[in-house]
Amino acid sequence: MTESTFEKPVTVIIDALSYLSEVLKNGLKKDLQKHQKPCDDCKGTGLEITNQIYGMSDDPDKSKLFPYDNQYIISCRHCHSGVVNLCEFCNEKLSRFNDCDCPDALHEKDIQRAAREQELWDKAIKLESSDDIAKKMGMYQSDDYPYNDGYFASFDEFIEAWEDSHEPDDPKPIYVWGTRSISLSLNADDILDRESEDLHEDALDNIEGKDELQKFLDEWCSKQKWTTTYYGENNYAIRIPWDN
Repeated sequence: MTESTFEKPVTVIIDALSYLSEVLKNGLKKDLQKHQKPCDDCKGTGLEITNQIYGMSDDPDKSKLFPYDNQYIISCRHCHSGVVNLCEFCNEKLSRFNDCDCPDALHEKDIQRAAREQELWDKAIKLESSDDIAKKMGMYQSDDYPYNDGYFASFDEFIEAWEDSHEPDDPKPIYVWGTRSISLSLNADDILDRESEDLHEDALDNIEGKDELQKFLDEWCSKQKWTTTYYGENNYAIRIPWDN
């Protein structure tokens, strides 16, 4: 058996410039909107070169783990299609995924956030904490509650946490959001359908006692008290009983 001779990869330089010069001979048209400009990193082309390095297991030269290159063109990682957005307040370049944190931009965010909150509040059904619907929710949610992602089970918890972290003269929130809850449930039909896939074609139709199985599953799930999960939603706004 003849031992194979290692052949080192041949380096080839691709004349990318001539190709790009041909396809881009008329330039790239950019219809820039207000607060936009061509990307400084890619000069508005939307392109950049990256490199995929690799090695070969039978390469006798072990001085470098990945000695070979495979360069290619990718989309510029600093812009969107060769265009960057500018902050409408300070005119600084925005990153692809983050907004500006200049004082005016942050102030505008606060205004927009307050407007969204007001819109949700206007649409929500207002409840007192003593209403049956509110009491049966089990949990409430508010960004003003500093623990448990804002979820709490009683207004005593909320008021105590608020008073511990605020001065008496601080403006108090008026409401918190209601929640909906989901508990563990198992469906007998779904289980039997899945488990009978490899049985003969009439096996599912011949299974008896489905109602009995469903009754057992319902009773078993009702014992799993700690699986109940709460989700905040904006259908109900419950007034905080500060006076109580």
